[in-house]
Amino acid sequence: MTVAVSGDRGCCLSQQLAADSYLFAVATGFGRIDGEAAAPLALGRLRREFERRARSGHALKRAVTRVNDELHARSASHEDYVTAGASMTAVLLIRERAYLAHIGSTAGYLVRGGSVVALTKNEAFDGEPGLPVLMRALGLTRTLDLAISAFALVPGDALVLAERPLPASAERLVIRFSGVEVSQVPAPAKAHTAPSILTAVLATVLFYAMLAIR
Repeated sequence: MTVAVSGDRGCCLSQQLAADSYLFAVATGFGRIDGEAAAPLALGRLRREFERRARSGHALKRAVTRVNDELHARSASHEDYVTAGASMTAVLLIRERAYLAHIGSTAGYLVRGGSVVALTKNEAFDGEPGLPVLMRALGLTRTLDLAISAFALVPGDALVLAERPLPASAERLVIRFSGVEVSQVPAPAKAHTAPSILTAVLATVLFYAMLAIR
């Protein structure tokens, strides 16, 4: 597996949790809580949650919910006035299985076989230039209705996590999945056919092409 970060590393989280599990996230936000910007605070709390909890799709949902609890409780937010909040897209990768949590204006994409598929929906609409109006974000409400999607990756896939929907210029975290050890997973029939090799090459080309988008 290779990981490439383009732009400000402060908006990204990339952490190996165990030999076969990883946590990736990108966040952006507004406002400050006790002098700290909302987005790095949210990423720090997410990282700490996974330092002491089981790693599963359910754990990802609980962790993001606790991030929301902290942002809302520590800010001066209430039902009529919100002082700080953060958008976040996070991926928990356990071997070839990926669990994705998303809220707000960040974005996630899957690059596979020559295609780029959006994994998230933009939960914001245009306000003033450069200032999207968030319909949902961490810290805006006491309760959080969060769905977790799950999907399997195959060798050659690339995940793109971005500060905002592409192709706008954005800080982004790119994760390329190269598969698990051959000894751990039986090789599928015809695993090395010409079409499978071509698919891997196309995914690699798109991986580096998306890195160049600024």
